[in-house]
Amino acid sequence: MALKKPRVIKYGNDLFFEIKYPKSNKIFKITYWDLWIVIILVNTFNRDWDEMIGYLHLKANDSLYSRNNFEALLNHIHLLRQTLTKVGLSLDNILEETDAQFIKKQELKAKRKILEMEFNSNEKSPWMIYTPKKKLYMRAMHGHWNHFPVNPKQYANSLEKLFKSSGFYTENQSFTLETKLSNFINKHEARASYHELFALYRAFLTVVIEKMDMVDDSCAVIADLYEEIFKKYFILDRTNLDMPLSDFLLDLIELIIWEDYGCTDRYKPEFFAKLTTSEIPLVESILQKQRDELSKLKLEYQAENSLTFLGMLYVQHQLFDKFVPTAKVMGTREWERITTMAEMAEKHQKYDLALAVYEACLGPGLHENFLKEKYLKLKKEYRKK
Repeated sequence: MALKKPRVIKYGNDLFFEIKYPKSNKIFKITYWDLWIVIILVNTFNRDWDEMIGYLHLKANDSLYSRNNFEALLNHIHLLRQTLTKVGLSLDNILEETDAQFIKKQELKAKRKILEMEFNSNEKSPWMIYTPKKKLYMRAMHGHWNHFPVNPKQYANSLEKLFKSSGFYTENQSFTLETKLSNFINKHEARASYHELFALYRAFLTVVIEKMDMVDDSCAVIADLYEEIFKKYFILDRTNLDMPLSDFLLDLIELIIWEDYGCTDRYKPEFFAKLTTSEIPLVESILQKQRDELSKLKLEYQAENSLTFLGMLYVQHQLFDKFVPTAKVMGTREWERITTMAEMAEKHQKYDLALAVYEACLGPGLHENFLKEKYLKLKKEYRKK
């Protein structure tokens, strides 16, 4: 079955050997990454994929470096498992023509690369690079731009040229950068058509986020400008925007789910508050679907963002019947989204509802004690009324 088996190895992406699919003449190229995973799977975890993944998941909690490498490695493991199952290849097919001495030698490296997850970004396989997280991030940044009447890409290309191709902006240099970006926006705003204005602002919102890692924005001049453009964008009258409203809202919701610098935090409540009656169910549906998709892919941080924004939507439009079931799902992992719902209920003198929000969320979690104290304090005050 084996066609070629080179024994010289430099990197995980080097070819180990090629193997024919059992029921076709197609070729599956087995890399050393694949070999190392299989060696560890067989010799350490008795062929139990889930046990191996569980071990690596625990190991990933050691550091941010480990978590990032785990995320990359996990995607390769999942796709290798799926591919082998789909084409009808077994673990033994990969190991059957390999002698024990060679396996023993490779196991040393396999333990370091797989069990310890010690590898650099330039060693990653394509499966490690294009993870679900990476794909969804890219989709959120510019994956829906083809739906816009004017593609934001035409402005994005020019905006990117305002940034260095490499290097870092110091705190002092951030002021000069902010001036460049502001001048660009002001210049193009003045002559932009209705549809071009949407494209201009939308391009800015992506390009700046993609470049923020290279800027020391300690004085928040870039973040302040971002907030300003974000607000300008969502208050634009989209009534006559020549694109489906659902596409526009999906694009914007994905952006705020994945924007991870706090640049939209100030105006997110206002964005949700300004949604029209017809837009509310659309946004609710988008957020629910986003949370489901992200949860299935184990992208917990972004899934929690989706849930937080659902709570924000319900609070801003006083959808009181949604408070308790939402609080139950939220639990005590975060506190502010719970207190915000309870306080909105109190504001409208719905004290039973405010108590019910706390009761629904209480359970094991990072902020359980704090939220329990808030609940007991409210309960005590309510008895006095």
